[in-house]
Amino acid sequence: MRSDTPAPNRIPSFTGSFRENLDALIDILERGDKDAGGKKIGFELERILVDCTGTTLPFAGERGVSALVHELAHNIPDVETSIIDGHLLGLAWIEHTELEDVEVNLSLEPSAQLEISAGPAHTVKALFDAVSAFDARVTRALECLGIDAELVAAGYNPFVISPLDLELIPKERYRDMDRYLSRRGRYARDMMRCTASTQVSLDYESEQDAARIYRMATLLGPVFAFLFDNAPVFRGAASAGMARSRIWHHVDVDRCGIVPGSLEGLTFEDYILWVSSVKPILFTDEHHVTCATGDRYTRDIMSERPLTRSELLHLLSMVFPNVRLKGFVELREMDSLPPRLAAACTSFTGALFYDKCLETKLAHRLSAWLPDGFAGIDENDAVLARLHLEEQGWDATVYGMPVCAIVDALVAIARENVEEDAGCTAPDSTVADTIEVPVVRASGVARAFDRESIDLLERMWSKRLLPRDIDEQGILPRLS
Repeated sequence: MRSDTPAPNRIPSFTGSFRENLDALIDILERGDKDAGGKKIGFELERILVDCTGTTLPFAGERGVSALVHELAHNIPDVETSIIDGHLLGLAWIEHTELEDVEVNLSLEPSAQLEISAGPAHTVKALFDAVSAFDARVTRALECLGIDAELVAAGYNPFVISPLDLELIPKERYRDMDRYLSRRGRYARDMMRCTASTQVSLDYESEQDAARIYRMATLLGPVFAFLFDNAPVFRGAASAGMARSRIWHHVDVDRCGIVPGSLEGLTFEDYILWVSSVKPILFTDEHHVTCATGDRYTRDIMSERPLTRSELLHLLSMVFPNVRLKGFVELREMDSLPPRLAAACTSFTGALFYDKCLETKLAHRLSAWLPDGFAGIDENDAVLARLHLEEQGWDATVYGMPVCAIVDALVAIARENVEEDAGCTAPDSTVADTIEVPVVRASGVARAFDRESIDLLERMWSKRLLPRDIDEQGILPRLS
């Protein structure tokens, strides 16, 4: 597959290898289907390693992130390692927590941000315990290496003036992305080198259930980006609101933002066809050889030959919409958060989006502003909602109503679902869904943890505070 030979920009024929790969990608999404009672939840947390002088740890060197990863690999029992381009760049293992065993994966983002992926699991408490165990491992490893550093949760690295101050790790994928995206968006290098996020992964029961979650995640995405804004600094100066959200406006319009049809019942085929319309930047084949793809589209690669599962998964990973499908629904709007707050965000997200009547409940609670519910709200409205929140914060009007009203309604619904095991209990529902919301489907310990999470978020938001404010208010120790 030669990257230096541009392919003609043609609409694919729904035959041959393209059709076969299209069906295979749809099958990957369909295999995400879970029984109603079998859903789990997971979250990923990216953080930055910073030493006592305020310097971001580089990848290389005896006191770098690479040394830390090797030290972790040496001390974690039964760990699996991932060698990419000749370097140890990932680890996978099982953490044994009080409630259940949790799969944990460690990977490195472009400028050596540490990403810890926990789950999926039945309870957020188990996820939090797994991340806490990882943090303890990091602390011990740093001590063994004689490195005085800590993990910092922030949506944008608060210790750099320019993204070019940070080097990329030696991973060809990131170098290819850097070359391509830096020509597409003014903040692409900020995104790759300086940002860090919290992402929540949700299971779905069917294509219809996935479309429901995807619609609500798109509608509420701007609100979540606002409520979990944790980027008080941008390029060394106090930032405007939702800095990371603003950065993503200027990365690559083709692969970011809202997927067309997100609010209209997005099918798996709709999503895959959108993926096929994007230039993948690079392609990793079945032999783990990566090459730049130049001006080729994903549809061109899909039209050449039947692809392996790993190759298909790679294509799914090369798009970065606000909400992503990968055999589960991935909500990507939230900034990096302290672990306890990231867990609270996960409890909140699961308690809301696993409720099949979320849209109906919201419309009922907000009927003074939405007499017709969310019907008629389109993608332009979602874009405007984000812009209003970025510019006006707590004073913003979103979908014609005060953002405070939406937040109060969301907290009330989440609390109801946690405390009452609510599934589908909308005011006008005649048949209740007896399946419990998965994030509270377990012991009293797990339920108490989720209830505490909702309390934590409500206290913060009732004071009109955001995660970016908590250091200034001196309440960080209570949230971390």
